[in-house]
Amino acid sequence: MKKHQPPAQFSSFSFSSAILSSIADAGFKKPTDVQCKAIPAIMSGKDVLARATTGSGKTAAFVLPLLDNLSNQGLYERTHVARQFNPAERAQHNAVQVLVLVPTRELTIQIAGIFNQFSKNIQPRISCQSVYGGVKINPQMMALRSGTDVLIATPGRLLDLIENNAIHFNQLKTLVIDEVDRLMKGDFEEEIKKISKLLPNKRQNLMFTATFPDSIRSIVRQVLTDPVVINIDSAIETSELDQHVVTVNHNRKNDLLAYLLNENDWQQVLIFCSAKKTCDNLVIKLKKRSIEAVAMHGNKEQSARMKALQDFKSGKTRILIATDVAARGIDIEHLPCVINFDLPRSPNDYIHRIGRTARAGSPGQAISLIAHHEYQHFKVIENRNDIRLEREQVAGFEADEIAPPPPVKQKKKPKTNNKKSKKRKLAAKQKNKAKRTSAEDTGSVYAGKEQNHDEQKTVNPQVWGKRSESNTD
Repeated sequence: MKKHQPPAQFSSFSFSSAILSSIADAGFKKPTDVQCKAIPAIMSGKDVLARATTGSGKTAAFVLPLLDNLSNQGLYERTHVARQFNPAERAQHNAVQVLVLVPTRELTIQIAGIFNQFSKNIQPRISCQSVYGGVKINPQMMALRSGTDVLIATPGRLLDLIENNAIHFNQLKTLVIDEVDRLMKGDFEEEIKKISKLLPNKRQNLMFTATFPDSIRSIVRQVLTDPVVINIDSAIETSELDQHVVTVNHNRKNDLLAYLLNENDWQQVLIFCSAKKTCDNLVIKLKKRSIEAVAMHGNKEQSARMKALQDFKSGKTRILIATDVAARGIDIEHLPCVINFDLPRSPNDYIHRIGRTARAGSPGQAISLIAHHEYQHFKVIENRNDIRLEREQVAGFEADEIAPPPPVKQKKKPKTNNKKSKKRKLAAKQKNKAKRTSAEDTGSVYAGKEQNHDEQKTVNPQVWGKRSESNTD
C-alpha cells in the first residue's frame, strides 16, 4: 500500500485566501507532520488528541483550522458562494466561541499572538483576548464585555472571571486544552474538571500534549468523544538535538556552570532550576563571576516576567534562569543551548525543557548537570522517555566516586509575628512608664521630710546584698 504523502503546500488544506496569505507572510513553507494529521480532522469538526514534541508546529495545527472555521470564508470560497459575514455569528456580549486553556501566563500571550498573526487578513476582524493571573482582573472584565471570538486563559483566572459573571459559554463552539499533561497536575486538574462541567455539551474538543502520561486518562475520557488520536512517534527530535549528561560534585556545580558559560560561544542560554530561590541565588553567584543573568519564576511580578522574556527573545539578555514555568511558554528561534542546573521533578518535564532548543529543524544542545544524589532520578527520566545517554565529565570538575558530604543547613530562626511583637514591646514600655510614675508619686509624698537612716537599709540583705553606705558629708 502506498504511504500517505504529506501535502507539499498549505494550499492542499483548502484554506481561505486570507489565511493562506498570512501563512506566506509568516514564512511557513510546508506543513509539519502534526499539522498534516491534525488540520483535516479539526476542519471536519472531529475531536482530536494529539501528541507532538515542542517545536513541531502544534500550535499552528489548531490555530489555522479554527480560524478558518470561525471565519467561514474558506467554506464560501470552496463552494463559490458570495456571502457577507453574518454579524450574529460573532461572539455576543461576554460570550466566547473558542476557549483555549493553557498552564502559564507566558503561553497565553504567545498563543494569542499566533492567533492575531494568522487572522490579520480576515475581515471582519476576529477578536482574540488572553487572560491570566498576576494582574488586575478589572481590565480583563472590561475587555470581555463586548465578547471575544477566541479566549486564551489560565484555569485559575478563568474561574475568577466566571465567578464575577464576566464570561458566558452559550456560544462556545470549541474547547482546546494545550499542554494537557501539565494541566493534569496539582490544582490544575480540579480546575480543568470544574471548567469542563460549565461548558455546553455540544462542542468540539481538542487536546495537545508532548507526552502521554497516565494522569491524562481521566480528562480524556471525560471530555473527548470518539477522538482522532495523533501520535507523532518521536518524542524527541534526536537528529538535531545534541544531549549531554555531565556528572559533577554538588559543591562544584556553580563553578562548572560558570566555566561552561565562559568557554562556549553560546549567543543565548536557557538554564532551568527546580526552585525559585535557586534561580535568584544563581543569578547572584554568576554575577560574582562577572556573568550577567536574569531570573524568571512565579514569584516575579507579571511585568518583570514579561520584560525578562522579551529581553531574552530580543537577544538583549544572554542568559535566562527559570523554573519550569518557562518550559511551557518560551518559543525562541534558534536557541542554541538549554542547561538543566537541577533536574525536573517530573520525567515528562524533561521533554518540555529540552524542547526549547533544536526547534523547527535548527540544531541545539541540551546539557544536564547531575550530582550524586541525582543519578538515580536521571535513570528514571531515561526509562520514562526511552532514551540512554552516556555520562560525561569535564576536566577539572570530575565527580568523585564517593559523594562529598552535603552542605550543613542552618536552622531557620522561628518567625515572629511583628504585630504581636510590637504590641508586647509597647505594653511593656507603658508598664515600665507607669511604674516610674508611681515611684515618683510615692517619693513626692516624703519630699522635704527627714527619713531615718535605718529605715533606708535594704530589706533581706542576705538575698539582695548589703547596701553600700552613703556619704554623709
